[in-house]
Amino acid sequence: MLLKDKVAIVTGGGQGIGEGIVNCFAREGAKIVVVTRSEKSSRPVADRVNANGGTAVWFAADVTKPEDVTAMVDFAVKTYGRLDIACNNAGRLGNPRNVAELPAEELDEVMDLDLRGTFLCCREEIQAMRKTGGGAIVNISSVSGLHGNVGLSSYNLAKHAVLGLTRAAALEEIANNIRINAVCPGAIMTPLQEEFKKNDPIGFEETLRKSNIPVGRMGTPEEVGNVVAFLCSDMASYMVGSAVVVDGGVMAQ
Repeated sequence: MLLKDKVAIVTGGGQGIGEGIVNCFAREGAKIVVVTRSEKSSRPVADRVNANGGTAVWFAADVTKPEDVTAMVDFAVKTYGRLDIACNNAGRLGNPRNVAELPAEELDEVMDLDLRGTFLCCREEIQAMRKTGGGAIVNISSVSGLHGNVGLSSYNLAKHAVLGLTRAAALEEIANNIRINAVCPGAIMTPLQEEFKKNDPIGFEETLRKSNIPVGRMGTPEEVGNVVAFLCSDMASYMVGSAVVVDGGVMAQ
């Protein structure tokens, strides 16, 4: 097991990529705090981990609120005694808007969760890890943090900034034995995509065709989770400030 007895936080862990990361952490032996904004979404994921022989608890926090983030980290340390690894996954896509039509308020909403939330989590997680001699953090960016997308200007901006935050923090904290990296997923089959496929199979297939994914399909949340688990493990000990792409080959074109 890559993460045996490591204590982990996963934000946005209630579904999709976040749940896939939780499942991979559990498979690799981590003790997990599953974090979402409400018990309704976090508790079922933790319960499934425990039912399958893993170890997980849930915690409700809004990662855009500093006091919630502090409480989240304190809860992990109080529950398990320390914090070893964290994946900052909570985020949102935002409404499709071109720059010229993007209300500042909508930009603020996306930046607040995708960037500020990631920053607040990193800040608290780093402080906890310093106290116990180190750890590993993975921030979830996106391939949209590496190139532009028509109509996703706020998301593009936030995810580019997450990579900047990751690289700066990685350089600052490597002296404290804290490795910080990022993962950039491409098109992933989340519950939203599953619903799209169910309700409009023809439209889904057309969208998939236009996505021009070399492997010919969307990825699974666990395929992202596998990479996150690796980056949090000692096997990735020489990886610092990396932006690892998990996209079925899109960025290779």
